[in-house]
Amino acid sequence: MITRGMSAAVALLCCASVTPRIVYAQASSAATSTQTAANADDKKAASDAFREGDRAYRAGDFRRAASEYETAYKRAPHHAPLWNAARAWDRAGELARAANLYAKYLREAPANAPDRNSATTSLKKLSTRLARIDVHSAKGLEDVTVDGQSFEGDSVYVLPGQHVIEARSGRERVHQSSRVDAGDAVSVALLAPAAEPSAPSAPTKPAEAPPALTPSSRGWSPAVVAFGGAVTAITAGLAIWSGFDTIRQREVFDGAKTQDNLDAGRAKQTRTNILIGVSAGVGVLTAACAIFLVDWHAPSTEKSPSAGPSAQLGVGPGSLLLRGRF
Repeated sequence: MITRGMSAAVALLCCASVTPRIVYAQASSAATSTQTAANADDKKAASDAFREGDRAYRAGDFRRAASEYETAYKRAPHHAPLWNAARAWDRAGELARAANLYAKYLREAPANAPDRNSATTSLKKLSTRLARIDVHSAKGLEDVTVDGQSFEGDSVYVLPGQHVIEARSGRERVHQSSRVDAGDAVSVALLAPAAEPSAPSAPTKPAEAPPALTPSSRGWSPAVVAFGGAVTAITAGLAIWSGFDTIRQREVFDGAKTQDNLDAGRAKQTRTNILIGVSAGVGVLTAACAIFLVDWHAPSTEKSPSAGPSAQLGVGPGSLLLRGRF
């Protein structure tokens, strides 16, 4: 099935002598377009692959069609082959691959692309059968993958089930394992591993024996950990509230696609990311204090804090998990 967007792409790819550049859109906050030069061989290869994709699609060989359309995009990037590839994977039953290509098409296609509304509708339908993982990685982490596969952007659509999100920090790897259900929107924050404390240097001269310490002076009070835990719970609760508020804003944007609603959604997403980072940072500092600075054997004259409201977040090695729903 050749759409108006596909026909435009074929014209651009085939007419190298008339149009020496192929225009394609890139995702950015201002939704600006750039141009890239493709040599004649790439244009011809992209055009041939696109036509092969059309033939395979008409013959019902949707997997081959999707592969040919993706080849056309790689040789001469343009948003039209992304739409065709997404449709072909959708017809082939590869729902996650289709959803990720629909999302990429919506990031790269101009606002007036003829298939934008159809891609939005198709992605919305698929999202009820898939889960979306939003990955936020700390500075210094590299090679972020989901189930060992790299992905573009900050989000990836996956099938319901267990998934592993990983990243590399030097020779170390941090990871988070999460089980997701259809319709879930899971936000995962990967944190860089904490640096190990350096060993104290040997004294240059014998030190005098320190005076005997009372039990209360051997370390910090456990109240420090209680305070840090309370702050972590409060910021985590705010992060959860902000996450749901962001999801609600997305529903508002789906109902009225205006620039104001889009800007409001991005602002709320940024706020959620900051709250997740603050909560994770306070939690890490509190854990470090509990391990290295607090004297748990010292008698305490303070009363244990009474039980109160708390927020629960999934915490893994070097990671933080916030779960929501579309």
